[in-house]
Amino acid sequence: MTRSQRGLLLYANAGLFCDGYILSSVGLALVAMQPHFKLDATAAGWVAAATLLGILIGAPIFGHLTDRLGRRILMIADLAVFVVACVAQAFVHDVWQLVGLRLILGVAIGADYPIAAALIGESVPAAWRGAALNGMQVAWFVGAAVAYGAGYGLQHLGPNAWRWILASPAAFAAAGLLLRASAPESPMWQAMQRGRAPRAAFRALFSAQFRGPLAFVSAMWLLQVVPLFAIYAFAPAVLSALGLGAQDSPIGSLAITVAFLVGSLLSLPLVELWGRRPLCIAGFAVATVAFALLFAAHGSTGVVVGCFVAYAVAIGAAAGLELTYPVELFPTSIRASATGCAAAVSRIGAFAGTFALPLVLARYGIGWIVGGALALSAAGWAIAQIWAPETRGVALE
Repeated sequence: MTRSQRGLLLYANAGLFCDGYILSSVGLALVAMQPHFKLDATAAGWVAAATLLGILIGAPIFGHLTDRLGRRILMIADLAVFVVACVAQAFVHDVWQLVGLRLILGVAIGADYPIAAALIGESVPAAWRGAALNGMQVAWFVGAAVAYGAGYGLQHLGPNAWRWILASPAAFAAAGLLLRASAPESPMWQAMQRGRAPRAAFRALFSAQFRGPLAFVSAMWLLQVVPLFAIYAFAPAVLSALGLGAQDSPIGSLAITVAFLVGSLLSLPLVELWGRRPLCIAGFAVATVAFALLFAAHGSTGVVVGCFVAYAVAIGAAAGLELTYPVELFPTSIRASATGCAAAVSRIGAFAGTFALPLVLARYGIGWIVGGALALSAAGWAIAQIWAPETRGVALE
C-alpha cells in the first residue's frame, strides 16, 4: 500500500473511532447522570437507544447521497456534526434535550458507515481490501476502549462528570475533521461520473440481481449487532445481574471491550487467510456456544467473564464483515446505498434491543436477556451456513 493509501485509512477511520467512542461512552454516562435526572428504565432506554434510531435514519439517506454527491464532501460534513453535537451535550438541561442531540449524532454516525466503507473499498488494492475494511471495526473498538478508559477517569469530576464524558468525543472528532480536510475523492466514483464505469439507479438495489445479497447482508448485520449493542450499552448492569459484584463489574466491562478489540485485530489476517465465509460462520458459532453456556450456568465470575470474552473475540472478528460484504457485493453506483440500507435494517433491531433491555431486565430478569441473545446468535449461525458467500479477491467492477 502507498503512503497516500495509508493516510486514507487514518482519516477514513477517524469517524469509526468516534462512532465507537460515542456509542460506548453512554453506558458510563448513564450511571453518572442517574442522580441528576433520576432516570427510570424508559428514560435510560431512550438515552441509550436514540443514537441507534438516528443511525436507522441517517444510514440509508446519506448512503444514497454518497452515491450521488461523492464520498469526500459528505465525509467532511459528517465529522463537523460530530464536533458540534458532542459539545452541545454538555449544556443540556433535561433528558429529552439529550435524547434529541444523541438522535442527531446517530444520523451522523449512520452516514459515516457507507461513506468510509465505500471510500476505503474503492481506494485500496484487492489483496488488502478485506483487511482494510475490517480495520474499520478495529478503529470502532479502539474508540470504545478509549471511551471506557476516559469515562472511568472522568467519573471522578463530580456530579457533572456525565457532561464531560458525553462531550469528550468532540476532541477526537475535531482532530479527525482536520485530517479529512485533505481527503481526495474516490477514484472509482470519479470514473463513474465521467462515464467510464457502469451506473445503476437506486431502485436497482431491489432488483432480482441484488435482492438476495442485500437480504443476506442486512440479516447478518442485524443478528450480530442486536446482542452486541443491547448488552454493550448496559454491560455493567448485565454483568451485575449475572452475579458479578460491584467491584468486578467494571473490570468485566473493560475485559469485554478489550476482547472485542482483540477479535477485530485477529480478523485482519483471518479475513484474507480464511476468507469471508468461514469467518462469518465461526463468529456466530462461538457466540451461540458462549450464550448457551451462560444460559445454562451463570453466577460464577469465571464462567460469566469467560463466556463474554469468548463471545466478544468471536463477534469482534466477524463484525468487520458488516462493511466488507456490501463493498464487495455491490457496484460503485449503489455501493454506499447498499451499505446504508443494510445498516438501517440492523439498527431497527439494535434500537429495539437496546431500548428494551433495561425494561426486560427489570421485569423478567437476566435469563430472558441471555436467552434472546442465544436465539439470535443461533439464527445467525444457520443463515451463515446456508447463505454466506465467499468474496475474497473479487473485482469490484
